[in-house]
Amino acid sequence: MRDGCFRPASEFSQTFKCAFLGLVYTVETNPASNCPMEKHSNNTNKADLLQAIADTTTDALIAIDDSGKVIEWSRAAERIFGFPEKEMLGSSLNMVIPERYRNGHDQGLERVNSGGKQHVIGKTVRLEGKRKDGSEFPLELTVSCWQEGERKLYGGIIRDVTDQVRMEEHLKNSEERTRSITETANDAIITADSKGLIRTWNLAAARIFGHDADDVIGQPLTLIIPDEFKQGHEEGIRRVASGGDKHVIGNTVELSGLHKEGHLLPVELSLSTWESGGERCFGGIIRDISNRKQQEEKLLAQQKQLKIKAKSLKRLNDEVKTKNEQLQALSNKLAKYLSRQVYKNIFEGKSDVRIESYRKKLTIFFSDIQGFTELTDRVESEVLTGALNKYLNEMSKIALDHGGTIDKYIGDAIMIFYGDPESLGEREDALACVKMAIDMRKKLIEMRREWDVLGVTEPLRVRMGINTGFCTVGNFGSEERLDYTIVGGAVNLASRLEGAADTDEILISQDTFSLIKEEIACHPKSEITVKGIAYPVKTYTVIDLVETLEREREHIKAQLEGFNLAIDFEKLNYADKLYAREMLQKAMAKLDPEIEE
Repeated sequence: MRDGCFRPASEFSQTFKCAFLGLVYTVETNPASNCPMEKHSNNTNKADLLQAIADTTTDALIAIDDSGKVIEWSRAAERIFGFPEKEMLGSSLNMVIPERYRNGHDQGLERVNSGGKQHVIGKTVRLEGKRKDGSEFPLELTVSCWQEGERKLYGGIIRDVTDQVRMEEHLKNSEERTRSITETANDAIITADSKGLIRTWNLAAARIFGHDADDVIGQPLTLIIPDEFKQGHEEGIRRVASGGDKHVIGNTVELSGLHKEGHLLPVELSLSTWESGGERCFGGIIRDISNRKQQEEKLLAQQKQLKIKAKSLKRLNDEVKTKNEQLQALSNKLAKYLSRQVYKNIFEGKSDVRIESYRKKLTIFFSDIQGFTELTDRVESEVLTGALNKYLNEMSKIALDHGGTIDKYIGDAIMIFYGDPESLGEREDALACVKMAIDMRKKLIEMRREWDVLGVTEPLRVRMGINTGFCTVGNFGSEERLDYTIVGGAVNLASRLEGAADTDEILISQDTFSLIKEEIACHPKSEITVKGIAYPVKTYTVIDLVETLEREREHIKAQLEGFNLAIDFEKLNYADKLYAREMLQKAMAKLDPEIEE
Protein backbone atom coordinates (compact mmCIF):
# COMPACT_ATOMS: atom_id res chain seq x y z
CA MET A 1 0.00 0.00 0.00
CA ARG A 2 1.33 3.46 -0.84
CA ASP A 3 1.00 6.84 0.83
CA GLY A 4 -1.52 8.78 -1.28
CA CYS A 5 -3.99 7.79 -3.94
CA PHE A 6 -1.82 5.74 -6.32
CA ARG A 7 1.09 3.29 -6.24
CA PRO A 8 3.25 4.77 -9.00
CA ALA A 9 5.63 1.83 -9.16
CA SER A 10 2.98 -0.78 -9.69
CA GLU A 11 1.71 -2.00 -12.98
CA PHE A 12 -1.84 -1.78 -11.70
CA SER A 13 -1.53 1.85 -10.80
CA GLN A 14 -0.20 2.77 -14.22
CA THR A 15 -3.02 0.86 -15.87
CA PHE A 16 -5.57 2.66 -13.72
CA LYS A 17 -4.03 5.99 -14.68
CA CYS A 18 -4.43 5.00 -18.35
CA ALA A 19 -8.08 4.28 -17.70
CA PHE A 20 -8.45 7.63 -15.92
CA LEU A 21 -6.82 9.63 -18.74
CA GLY A 22 -9.13 8.01 -21.28
CA LEU A 23 -12.18 8.69 -19.01
CA VAL A 24 -13.88 5.54 -20.18
CA TYR A 25 -11.16 3.11 -21.13
CA THR A 26 -11.58 -0.63 -20.75
CA VAL A 27 -8.34 -2.59 -20.66
CA GLU A 28 -9.01 -6.20 -21.80
CA THR A 29 -5.44 -7.25 -22.45
CA ASN A 30 -2.31 -7.37 -20.41
CA PRO A 31 -1.64 -3.86 -19.18
CA ALA A 32 2.07 -4.38 -19.67
CA SER A 33 1.59 -4.60 -23.45
CA ASN A 34 -1.35 -2.25 -23.90
CA CYS A 35 -0.98 0.73 -21.56
CA PRO A 36 0.65 3.54 -23.47
CA MET A 37 2.13 4.75 -20.23
CA GLU A 38 4.19 1.53 -19.92
CA LYS A 39 6.77 2.87 -22.34
CA HIS A 40 7.45 5.60 -19.78
CA SER A 41 7.21 3.60 -16.62
CA ASN A 42 10.59 4.82 -15.60
CA ASN A 43 9.84 8.39 -16.45
CA THR A 44 9.38 10.02 -13.08
CA ASN A 45 8.18 13.33 -14.46
CA LYS A 46 5.25 11.75 -16.27
CA ALA A 47 4.37 9.64 -13.26
CA ASP A 48 4.40 12.73 -11.10
CA LEU A 49 2.18 14.49 -13.65
CA LEU A 50 -0.34 11.70 -13.51
CA GLN A 51 -0.22 11.75 -9.77
CA ALA A 52 -0.83 15.50 -9.70
CA ILE A 53 -3.79 15.16 -12.06
CA ALA A 54 -5.28 12.43 -9.95
CA ASP A 55 -4.82 14.45 -6.77
CA THR A 56 -6.31 17.67 -8.13
CA THR A 57 -9.21 16.48 -10.25
CA THR A 58 -12.66 17.32 -8.87
CA ASP A 59 -14.00 13.91 -9.91
CA ALA A 60 -13.58 10.92 -7.61
CA LEU A 61 -11.27 8.14 -8.89
CA ILE A 62 -12.10 4.74 -7.46
CA ALA A 63 -10.90 1.24 -8.26
CA ILE A 64 -12.20 -2.08 -6.93
CA ASP A 65 -11.13 -5.69 -7.38
CA ASP A 66 -13.36 -8.51 -8.61
CA SER A 67 -14.68 -9.04 -5.07
CA GLY A 68 -15.87 -5.46 -4.81
CA LYS A 69 -13.14 -4.33 -2.38
CA VAL A 70 -11.73 -0.85 -2.79
CA ILE A 71 -8.13 -0.75 -3.94
CA GLU A 72 -7.89 2.88 -5.00
CA TRP A 73 -9.55 5.94 -3.38
CA SER A 74 -8.60 9.43 -4.57
CA ARG A 75 -8.63 12.64 -2.61
CA ALA A 76 -11.71 13.77 -4.52
CA ALA A 77 -13.40 10.54 -3.39
CA GLU A 78 -12.57 11.44 0.19
CA ARG A 79 -14.13 14.90 -0.29
CA ILE A 80 -17.24 13.68 -2.10
CA PHE A 81 -18.11 10.68 0.09
CA GLY A 82 -16.59 11.80 3.38
CA PHE A 83 -14.65 8.55 3.91
CA PRO A 84 -10.86 8.82 4.27
CA GLU A 85 -8.67 6.57 2.14
CA LYS A 86 -7.39 4.45 5.02
CA GLU A 87 -10.99 3.64 6.00
CA MET A 88 -12.07 2.67 2.50
CA LEU A 89 -9.07 0.68 1.22
CA GLY A 90 -9.91 -3.00 1.54
CA SER A 91 -13.53 -2.21 2.40
CA SER A 92 -16.58 -3.07 0.30
CA LEU A 93 -17.77 -0.45 -2.14
CA ASN A 94 -21.24 -1.09 -0.74
CA MET A 95 -20.33 1.40 2.00
CA VAL A 96 -20.98 4.23 -0.47
CA ILE A 97 -23.85 2.53 -2.33
CA PRO A 98 -27.46 3.11 -1.10
CA GLU A 99 -28.95 -0.10 0.21
CA ARG A 100 -31.58 -0.31 -2.56
CA TYR A 101 -28.81 -0.53 -5.20
CA ARG A 102 -26.48 -3.02 -3.48
CA ASN A 103 -28.08 -6.20 -4.79
CA GLY A 104 -27.92 -4.89 -8.31
CA HIS A 105 -24.28 -3.93 -7.88
CA ASP A 106 -23.31 -7.32 -6.49
CA GLN A 107 -25.18 -9.19 -9.24
CA GLY A 108 -23.63 -7.03 -11.96
CA LEU A 109 -20.14 -7.58 -10.56
CA GLU A 110 -20.67 -11.34 -10.45
CA ARG A 111 -22.05 -11.36 -14.01
CA VAL A 112 -19.08 -9.46 -15.48
CA ASN A 113 -16.56 -11.55 -13.50
CA SER A 114 -18.04 -14.67 -15.05
CA GLY A 115 -17.81 -13.22 -18.55
CA GLY A 116 -21.43 -12.08 -18.81
CA LYS A 117 -22.83 -9.02 -20.49
CA GLN A 118 -21.37 -5.64 -19.48
CA HIS A 119 -24.36 -3.31 -19.13
CA VAL A 120 -22.69 -0.13 -17.85
CA ILE A 121 -18.99 -0.58 -18.56
CA GLY A 122 -17.83 2.00 -21.06
CA LYS A 123 -20.92 4.12 -20.42
CA THR A 124 -21.78 7.09 -18.24
CA VAL A 125 -24.77 6.51 -16.01
CA ARG A 126 -26.56 8.59 -13.41
CA LEU A 127 -27.00 7.01 -9.99
CA GLU A 128 -27.10 7.99 -6.36
CA GLY A 129 -24.30 7.66 -3.86
CA LYS A 130 -24.19 7.55 -0.08
CA ARG A 131 -21.99 9.78 2.05
CA LYS A 132 -20.48 8.85 5.39
CA ASP A 133 -23.16 10.89 7.19
CA GLY A 134 -25.85 8.76 5.53
CA SER A 135 -27.07 11.41 3.13
CA GLU A 136 -27.59 10.52 -0.50
CA PHE A 137 -26.68 12.60 -3.53
CA PRO A 138 -26.90 12.28 -7.33
CA LEU A 139 -23.76 11.28 -9.23
CA GLU A 140 -22.54 10.42 -12.69
CA LEU A 141 -20.48 7.23 -12.97
CA THR A 142 -18.19 6.17 -15.79
CA VAL A 143 -16.95 2.59 -15.36
CA SER A 144 -13.97 0.86 -16.95
CA CYS A 145 -12.75 -2.73 -16.63
CA TRP A 146 -9.37 -4.42 -17.27
CA GLN A 147 -7.59 -7.66 -16.60
CA GLU A 148 -4.71 -7.99 -14.21
CA GLY A 149 -3.40 -11.47 -14.12
CA GLU A 150 -6.16 -13.85 -13.22
CA ARG A 151 -8.56 -11.24 -11.97
CA LYS A 152 -10.58 -8.39 -13.28
CA LEU A 153 -10.28 -4.88 -11.90
CA TYR A 154 -12.77 -2.07 -12.20
CA GLY A 155 -12.22 1.67 -12.22
CA GLY A 156 -14.79 4.38 -11.77
CA ILE A 157 -14.78 8.10 -12.37
CA ILE A 158 -17.48 9.65 -10.21
CA ARG A 159 -18.82 13.21 -10.45
CA ASP A 160 -21.06 14.85 -7.86
CA VAL A 161 -23.90 16.32 -9.94
CA THR A 162 -25.99 17.69 -7.06
CA ASP A 163 -25.83 21.25 -8.40
CA GLN A 164 -26.44 20.06 -11.94
CA VAL A 165 -29.49 18.04 -10.92
CA ARG A 166 -30.80 20.96 -8.91
CA MET A 167 -30.35 23.22 -11.92
CA GLU A 168 -32.00 20.70 -14.22
CA GLU A 169 -34.92 20.40 -11.83
CA HIS A 170 -35.23 24.15 -11.66
CA LEU A 171 -35.08 24.37 -15.45
CA LYS A 172 -37.65 21.61 -15.75
CA ASN A 173 -39.99 23.37 -13.31
CA SER A 174 -39.44 26.65 -15.10
CA GLU A 175 -40.26 25.04 -18.43
CA GLU A 176 -43.36 23.43 -16.96
CA ARG A 177 -44.50 26.74 -15.50
CA THR A 178 -43.84 28.48 -18.80
CA ARG A 179 -45.73 25.76 -20.65
CA SER A 180 -48.62 26.00 -18.19
CA ILE A 181 -48.78 29.78 -18.48
CA THR A 182 -48.55 29.62 -22.23
CA GLU A 183 -51.29 27.02 -22.59
CA THR A 184 -53.69 28.74 -20.17
CA ALA A 185 -53.12 32.26 -21.46
CA ASN A 186 -56.08 34.07 -23.04
CA ASP A 187 -53.78 35.61 -25.63
CA ALA A 188 -52.20 33.74 -28.52
CA ILE A 189 -48.49 33.08 -27.94
CA ILE A 190 -46.61 32.17 -31.11
CA THR A 191 -42.89 31.78 -31.86
CA ALA A 192 -41.15 31.57 -35.21
CA ASP A 193 -37.63 31.10 -36.55
CA SER A 194 -35.59 33.41 -38.75
CA LYS A 195 -37.38 32.08 -41.84
CA GLY A 196 -40.76 32.98 -40.45
CA LEU A 197 -41.75 29.36 -39.80
CA ILE A 198 -43.97 28.65 -36.82
CA ARG A 199 -42.25 26.84 -33.92
CA THR A 200 -44.82 27.01 -31.13
CA TRP A 201 -48.59 27.54 -31.15
CA ASN A 202 -50.62 27.64 -27.93
CA LEU A 203 -54.29 26.81 -27.33
CA ALA A 204 -55.34 30.47 -27.44
CA ALA A 205 -53.76 30.79 -30.89
CA ALA A 206 -55.83 27.80 -32.04
CA ARG A 207 -58.98 29.38 -30.60
CA ILE A 208 -58.34 32.83 -32.11
CA PHE A 209 -57.20 31.78 -35.60
CA GLY A 210 -59.00 28.41 -35.96
CA HIS A 211 -55.85 26.36 -36.75
CA ASP A 212 -54.73 23.43 -34.58
CA ALA A 213 -51.07 23.32 -33.53
CA ASP A 214 -50.40 20.12 -35.50
CA ASP A 215 -51.54 21.85 -38.69
CA VAL A 216 -49.40 24.99 -38.36
CA ILE A 217 -46.10 23.95 -36.73
CA GLY A 218 -43.46 24.35 -39.42
CA GLN A 219 -45.78 26.43 -41.61
CA PRO A 220 -45.02 30.08 -42.49
CA LEU A 221 -46.51 32.82 -40.34
CA THR A 222 -48.12 34.28 -43.45
CA LEU A 223 -50.81 31.66 -42.83
CA ILE A 224 -52.48 34.11 -40.43
CA ILE A 225 -51.44 37.36 -42.14
CA PRO A 226 -53.76 39.14 -44.62
CA ASP A 227 -52.43 39.60 -48.16
CA GLU A 228 -51.91 43.35 -47.82
CA PHE A 229 -49.53 42.81 -44.85
CA LYS A 230 -47.54 39.79 -46.13
CA GLN A 231 -44.87 41.70 -48.05
CA GLY A 232 -44.18 44.05 -45.14
CA HIS A 233 -44.01 41.05 -42.77
CA GLU A 234 -41.49 39.16 -44.92
CA GLU A 235 -39.31 42.23 -45.38
CA GLY A 236 -39.37 42.86 -41.62
CA ILE A 237 -38.33 39.27 -40.86
CA ARG A 238 -35.39 39.50 -43.25
CA ARG A 239 -34.35 42.91 -41.99
CA VAL A 240 -34.34 41.95 -38.28
CA ALA A 241 -32.74 38.55 -38.95
CA SER A 242 -29.86 40.31 -40.74
CA GLY A 243 -29.36 42.77 -37.86
CA GLY A 244 -31.36 45.67 -39.28
CA ASP A 245 -33.73 48.09 -37.55
CA LYS A 246 -36.46 46.67 -35.31
CA HIS A 247 -39.41 48.88 -36.19
CA VAL A 248 -42.13 47.20 -34.13
CA ILE A 249 -40.09 44.95 -31.82
CA GLY A 250 -40.84 45.90 -28.23
CA ASN A 251 -43.96 47.88 -29.17
CA THR A 252 -47.67 47.04 -29.20
CA VAL A 253 -49.47 47.63 -32.49
CA GLU A 254 -52.98 47.06 -33.79
CA LEU A 255 -53.27 44.97 -36.95
CA SER A 256 -55.64 42.61 -38.71
CA GLY A 257 -55.26 38.84 -38.49
CA LEU A 258 -56.53 36.19 -40.92
CA HIS A 259 -58.81 33.47 -39.57
CA LYS A 260 -58.80 29.95 -40.97
CA GLU A 261 -62.24 30.59 -42.45
CA GLY A 262 -60.93 33.59 -44.36
CA HIS A 263 -62.39 36.52 -42.44
CA LEU A 264 -60.30 39.27 -40.88
CA LEU A 265 -60.22 39.99 -37.17
CA PRO A 266 -58.69 42.94 -35.32
CA VAL A 267 -55.73 41.99 -33.12
CA GLU A 268 -53.21 43.63 -30.84
CA LEU A 269 -49.64 42.39 -31.39
CA SER A 270 -46.59 42.61 -29.11
CA LEU A 271 -43.35 41.35 -30.72
CA SER A 272 -40.05 40.20 -29.20
CA THR A 273 -36.86 38.68 -30.63
CA TRP A 274 -33.88 36.75 -29.30
CA GLU A 275 -30.90 34.63 -30.32
CA SER A 276 -31.04 30.83 -29.96
CA GLY A 277 -28.23 28.63 -31.24
CA GLY A 278 -26.95 31.41 -33.43
CA GLU A 279 -30.35 31.85 -35.05
CA ARG A 280 -32.71 34.82 -34.74
CA CYS A 281 -36.06 33.85 -33.26
CA PHE A 282 -39.30 35.79 -32.96
CA GLY A 283 -42.12 35.71 -30.46
CA GLY A 284 -45.52 37.32 -30.57
CA ILE A 285 -48.33 37.82 -28.06
CA ILE A 286 -51.54 38.36 -29.98
CA ARG A 287 -54.80 39.52 -28.42
CA ASP A 288 -58.15 39.33 -30.15
CA ILE A 289 -59.65 42.80 -29.73
CA SER A 290 -62.88 42.21 -31.67
CA ASN A 291 -65.05 42.84 -28.61
CA ARG A 292 -63.07 45.93 -27.70
CA LYS A 293 -63.44 47.32 -31.22
CA GLN A 294 -67.18 46.69 -31.11
CA GLN A 295 -67.38 48.49 -27.79
CA GLU A 296 -65.29 51.37 -29.17
CA GLU A 297 -67.64 51.69 -32.13
CA LYS A 298 -70.62 51.71 -29.79
CA LEU A 299 -68.89 54.27 -27.62
CA LEU A 300 -68.18 56.50 -30.62
CA ALA A 301 -71.83 56.28 -31.63
CA GLN A 302 -72.87 57.12 -28.06
CA GLN A 303 -70.45 60.03 -27.97
CA LYS A 304 -71.98 61.43 -31.15
CA GLN A 305 -75.43 61.15 -29.61
CA LEU A 306 -74.16 62.73 -26.40
CA LYS A 307 -72.71 65.65 -28.34
CA ILE A 308 -76.06 66.21 -30.00
CA LYS A 309 -77.82 65.96 -26.63
CA ALA A 310 -75.20 68.20 -25.03
CA LYS A 311 -75.86 70.91 -27.58
CA SER A 312 -79.58 70.60 -26.96
CA LEU A 313 -79.03 70.57 -23.20
CA LYS A 314 -76.78 73.63 -23.41
CA ARG A 315 -79.48 75.48 -25.29
CA LEU A 316 -82.03 74.50 -22.64
CA ASN A 317 -79.58 75.43 -19.86
CA ASP A 318 -79.07 78.83 -21.43
CA GLU A 319 -82.80 79.31 -21.53
CA VAL A 320 -83.17 78.14 -17.94
CA LYS A 321 -80.29 80.40 -16.90
CA THR A 322 -81.99 83.37 -18.51
CA LYS A 323 -85.26 82.50 -16.76
CA ASN A 324 -83.45 82.01 -13.45
CA GLU A 325 -81.77 85.39 -13.80
CA GLN A 326 -85.15 86.95 -14.45
CA LEU A 327 -86.64 85.12 -11.47
CA GLN A 328 -83.68 86.07 -9.30
CA ALA A 329 -84.08 89.70 -10.24
CA LEU A 330 -87.78 89.48 -9.44
CA SER A 331 -87.18 87.65 -6.16
CA ASN A 332 -84.60 90.26 -5.16
CA LYS A 333 -87.24 92.89 -5.66
CA LEU A 334 -89.82 90.87 -3.71
CA ALA A 335 -87.29 90.27 -0.94
CA LYS A 336 -87.47 93.93 -0.05
CA TYR A 337 -91.10 93.42 0.95
CA LEU A 338 -90.34 90.47 3.23
CA SER A 339 -88.22 89.90 6.26
CA ARG A 340 -84.88 88.31 5.37
CA GLN A 341 -85.61 85.23 7.51
CA VAL A 342 -89.09 84.79 6.08
CA TYR A 343 -87.79 85.21 2.54
CA LYS A 344 -85.04 82.63 3.15
CA ASN A 345 -87.39 80.05 4.68
CA ILE A 346 -89.91 80.38 1.85
CA PHE A 347 -87.35 80.09 -0.95
CA GLU A 348 -85.52 77.22 0.76
CA GLY A 349 -88.78 75.36 1.19
CA LYS A 350 -88.72 75.45 5.00
CA SER A 351 -92.03 77.31 5.22
CA ASP A 352 -95.30 76.80 3.37
CA VAL A 353 -97.10 79.85 1.97
CA ARG A 354 -100.48 79.16 3.51
CA ILE A 355 -102.70 80.48 6.23
CA GLU A 356 -101.43 79.03 9.50
CA SER A 357 -100.33 80.21 12.94
CA TYR A 358 -98.92 78.89 16.20
CA ARG A 359 -98.07 80.04 19.74
CA LYS A 360 -94.49 80.89 20.57
CA LYS A 361 -92.56 82.92 23.12
CA LEU A 362 -90.98 85.93 21.43
CA THR A 363 -89.23 89.17 22.32
CA ILE A 364 -90.92 92.14 20.62
CA PHE A 365 -89.41 95.56 19.86
CA PHE A 366 -91.17 98.82 18.98
CA SER A 367 -89.64 102.21 18.21
CA ASP A 368 -90.76 105.52 16.75
CA ILE A 369 -89.41 109.00 16.22
CA GLN A 370 -90.60 111.45 18.85
CA GLY A 371 -92.46 114.39 17.38
CA PHE A 372 -92.37 113.01 13.83
CA THR A 373 -95.92 114.23 13.09
CA GLU A 374 -94.88 117.79 13.90
CA LEU A 375 -91.82 117.37 11.68
CA THR A 376 -93.99 116.60 8.66
CA ASP A 377 -95.60 119.97 8.99
CA ARG A 378 -92.32 121.91 9.22
CA VAL A 379 -90.00 120.03 6.84
CA GLU A 380 -90.35 119.60 3.10
CA SER A 381 -91.64 116.16 2.20
CA GLU A 382 -88.69 115.37 -0.12
CA VAL A 383 -86.20 116.20 2.59
CA LEU A 384 -88.16 114.37 5.24
CA THR A 385 -88.55 111.31 3.02
CA GLY A 386 -84.80 111.12 2.44
CA ALA A 387 -84.05 111.53 6.13
CA LEU A 388 -86.66 108.95 7.14
CA ASN A 389 -85.44 106.38 4.62
CA LYS A 390 -81.89 106.93 5.80
CA TYR A 391 -83.01 106.36 9.39
CA LEU A 392 -85.03 103.22 8.59
CA ASN A 393 -82.20 101.80 6.48
CA GLU A 394 -79.62 102.19 9.25
CA MET A 395 -81.94 100.77 11.89
CA SER A 396 -82.79 97.80 9.66
CA LYS A 397 -79.12 97.00 9.11
CA ILE A 398 -78.57 96.87 12.85
CA ALA A 399 -81.67 94.68 13.31
CA LEU A 400 -80.55 92.19 10.67
CA ASP A 401 -77.01 92.10 12.08
CA HIS A 402 -78.51 90.97 15.39
CA GLY A 403 -80.77 88.36 13.74
CA GLY A 404 -84.05 90.18 14.18
CA THR A 405 -87.16 89.62 12.06
CA ILE A 406 -88.45 92.96 10.76
CA ASP A 407 -92.23 92.70 10.94
CA LYS A 408 -93.25 96.06 9.46
CA TYR A 409 -92.68 99.78 9.16
CA ILE A 410 -95.58 101.93 10.35
CA GLY A 411 -94.63 105.39 9.10
CA ASP A 412 -91.64 106.25 11.30
CA ALA A 413 -92.30 103.31 13.64
CA ILE A 414 -90.50 99.96 13.43
CA MET A 415 -91.76 96.59 14.70
CA ILE A 416 -89.18 93.83 15.13
CA PHE A 417 -89.29 90.47 16.92
CA TYR A 418 -86.89 87.69 17.91
CA GLY A 419 -87.57 83.94 18.24
CA ASP A 420 -89.18 83.16 14.88
CA PRO A 421 -88.78 81.81 12.27
CA GLU A 422 -85.39 81.01 13.87
CA SER A 423 -84.58 81.03 17.57
CA LEU A 424 -81.40 80.73 19.64
CA GLY A 425 -83.38 80.30 22.87
CA GLU A 426 -85.49 82.65 24.98
CA ARG A 427 -82.57 84.25 26.80
CA GLU A 428 -80.40 84.61 23.70
CA ASP A 429 -83.30 86.05 21.71
CA ALA A 430 -84.01 88.65 24.44
CA LEU A 431 -80.30 89.57 24.71
CA ALA A 432 -80.03 90.01 20.96
CA CYS A 433 -83.07 92.29 20.95
CA VAL A 434 -81.79 94.55 23.77
CA LYS A 435 -78.27 94.71 22.30
CA MET A 436 -79.84 95.74 19.01
CA ALA A 437 -81.69 98.58 20.76
CA ILE A 438 -78.47 99.77 22.46
CA ASP A 439 -76.64 99.84 19.09
CA MET A 440 -79.57 101.72 17.54
CA ARG A 441 -79.40 104.37 20.26
CA LYS A 442 -75.67 104.84 19.68
CA LYS A 443 -76.22 105.09 15.93
CA LEU A 444 -78.82 107.84 16.46
CA ILE A 445 -76.14 110.14 17.94
CA GLU A 446 -74.23 109.89 14.63
CA MET A 447 -77.37 110.33 12.56
CA ARG A 448 -78.34 113.61 14.22
CA ARG A 449 -75.45 115.27 12.43
CA GLU A 450 -76.58 113.62 9.17
CA TRP A 451 -80.09 115.04 9.62
CA ASP A 452 -78.58 118.48 9.97
CA VAL A 453 -76.84 118.01 6.61
CA LEU A 454 -80.17 116.97 5.03
CA GLY A 455 -81.79 120.13 6.34
CA VAL A 456 -83.70 118.63 9.28
CA THR A 457 -82.80 120.92 12.11
CA GLU A 458 -85.01 119.27 14.64
CA PRO A 459 -83.02 116.81 16.79
CA LEU A 460 -83.58 113.10 16.07
CA ARG A 461 -85.19 111.62 19.19
CA VAL A 462 -86.42 108.03 19.43
CA ARG A 463 -88.36 106.00 21.99
CA MET A 464 -88.03 102.22 22.26
CA GLY A 465 -90.07 99.54 24.03
CA ILE A 466 -89.27 95.83 24.48
CA ASN A 467 -91.35 92.97 25.94
CA THR A 468 -91.05 89.19 26.09
CA GLY A 469 -94.08 86.90 26.08
CA PHE A 470 -96.19 84.39 24.21
CA CYS A 471 -97.62 85.51 20.89
CA THR A 472 -99.51 84.04 18.02
CA VAL A 473 -97.19 84.04 15.02
CA GLY A 474 -97.79 82.95 11.44
CA ASN A 475 -99.43 83.83 8.15
CA PHE A 476 -102.53 85.97 8.42
CA GLY A 477 -104.79 87.18 5.63
CA SER A 478 -106.46 85.55 2.64
CA GLU A 479 -105.53 83.06 -0.01
CA GLU A 480 -104.74 85.99 -2.35
CA ARG A 481 -102.57 87.95 0.08
CA LEU A 482 -100.84 86.91 3.28
CA ASP A 483 -99.02 88.85 5.96
CA TYR A 484 -96.45 87.15 8.18
CA THR A 485 -96.80 88.84 11.58
CA ILE A 486 -97.47 88.40 15.30
CA VAL A 487 -100.49 89.26 17.42
CA GLY A 488 -101.40 89.06 21.11
CA GLY A 489 -101.16 90.80 24.46
CA ALA A 490 -97.35 90.63 24.53
CA VAL A 491 -97.24 92.65 21.30
CA ASN A 492 -99.64 95.25 22.74
CA LEU A 493 -97.48 95.61 25.88
CA ALA A 494 -94.32 96.18 23.83
CA SER A 495 -96.13 98.95 21.95
CA ARG A 496 -97.31 100.53 25.24
CA LEU A 497 -93.76 100.42 26.64
CA GLU A 498 -92.51 102.32 23.60
CA GLY A 499 -95.22 104.95 24.13
CA ALA A 500 -94.34 105.26 27.82
CA ALA A 501 -90.58 105.60 27.21
CA ASP A 502 -88.81 108.93 27.58
CA THR A 503 -86.76 110.53 24.85
CA ASP A 504 -83.86 108.29 23.75
CA GLU A 505 -84.93 105.71 26.33
CA ILE A 506 -85.13 101.92 26.00
CA LEU A 507 -87.96 100.78 28.27
CA ILE A 508 -88.31 97.03 28.93
CA SER A 509 -90.75 94.84 30.85
CA GLN A 510 -90.10 92.66 33.89
CA ASP A 511 -90.23 89.51 31.69
CA THR A 512 -87.45 90.83 29.44
CA PHE A 513 -85.41 92.15 32.36
CA SER A 514 -85.36 88.75 34.07
CA LEU A 515 -83.72 87.24 30.96
CA ILE A 516 -81.04 89.90 30.32
CA LYS A 517 -80.18 91.32 33.74
CA GLU A 518 -76.90 89.41 34.02
CA GLU A 519 -75.40 91.15 30.99
CA ILE A 520 -77.38 94.38 30.66
CA ALA A 521 -77.26 97.20 33.24
CA CYS A 522 -80.79 98.52 33.94
CA HIS A 523 -82.50 100.89 36.42
CA PRO A 524 -86.00 100.21 37.69
CA LYS A 525 -88.67 102.76 36.78
CA SER A 526 -92.22 103.38 37.84
CA GLU A 527 -94.93 100.86 37.08
CA ILE A 528 -97.31 101.51 34.20
CA THR A 529 -100.91 100.51 33.66
CA VAL A 530 -101.76 98.86 30.36
CA LYS A 531 -105.23 98.33 29.00
CA GLY A 532 -106.09 94.63 29.06
CA ILE A 533 -103.68 93.88 31.92
CA ALA A 534 -105.27 93.90 35.36
CA TYR A 535 -102.09 94.59 37.29
CA PRO A 536 -99.42 97.33 37.02
CA VAL A 537 -96.45 96.40 34.83
CA LYS A 538 -92.94 96.79 36.23
CA THR A 539 -90.57 98.59 33.87
CA TYR A 540 -86.82 99.10 33.58
CA THR A 541 -84.72 101.55 31.63
CA VAL A 542 -81.72 100.11 29.81
CA ILE A 543 -78.40 101.82 30.59
CA ASP A 544 -75.81 99.81 28.62
CA LEU A 545 -73.95 96.53 28.49
CA VAL A 546 -72.40 95.65 31.85
CA GLU A 547 -69.10 94.99 30.13
CA THR A 548 -69.17 98.40 28.45
CA LEU A 549 -69.87 100.17 31.74
CA GLU A 550 -67.02 98.38 33.42
CA ARG A 551 -64.67 99.53 30.66
CA GLU A 552 -65.98 103.09 30.95
CA ARG A 553 -66.29 103.33 34.72
CA GLU A 554 -63.75 106.15 34.68
CA HIS A 555 -65.98 108.09 32.33
CA ILE A 556 -69.18 110.06 32.96
CA LYS A 557 -71.65 110.46 30.15
CA ALA A 558 -75.13 111.93 30.15
CA GLN A 559 -77.21 113.28 27.33
CA LEU A 560 -80.60 114.90 27.45
CA GLU A 561 -82.37 117.51 25.40
CA GLY A 562 -80.73 120.66 26.57
CA PHE A 563 -78.11 118.73 28.57
CA ASN A 564 -74.94 117.01 27.36
CA LEU A 565 -72.20 115.91 29.79
CA ALA A 566 -69.09 113.83 29.10
CA ILE A 567 -66.08 113.58 31.45
CA ASP A 568 -62.98 111.41 30.86
CA PHE A 569 -60.98 111.71 34.07
CA GLU A 570 -57.97 109.88 32.65
CA LYS A 571 -57.40 112.60 30.07
CA LEU A 572 -57.77 115.59 32.38
CA ASN A 573 -54.64 117.21 33.77
CA TYR A 574 -54.63 119.24 36.97
CA ALA A 575 -55.36 122.59 35.33
CA ASP A 576 -58.16 121.10 33.21
CA LYS A 577 -59.72 119.54 36.29
CA LEU A 578 -59.78 122.99 38.02
CA TYR A 579 -61.43 124.50 34.98
CA ALA A 580 -63.98 121.65 34.73
CA ARG A 581 -64.88 122.05 38.42
CA GLU A 582 -65.37 125.80 37.91
CA MET A 583 -67.77 125.15 34.99
CA LEU A 584 -69.71 122.55 36.98
CA GLN A 585 -70.05 124.94 39.93
CA LYS A 586 -71.45 127.64 37.66
CA ALA A 587 -73.92 125.15 36.21
CA MET A 588 -74.99 124.02 39.66
CA ALA A 589 -75.42 127.65 40.74
CA LYS A 590 -77.90 128.18 37.92
CA LEU A 591 -79.68 124.81 38.35
CA ASP A 592 -80.28 125.09 42.11
CA PRO A 593 -82.68 128.09 42.02
CA GLU A 594 -84.68 126.52 39.17
CA ILE A 595 -85.02 123.26 41.06
CA GLU A 596 -86.10 125.05 44.21
CA GLU A 597 -88.82 126.94 42.34
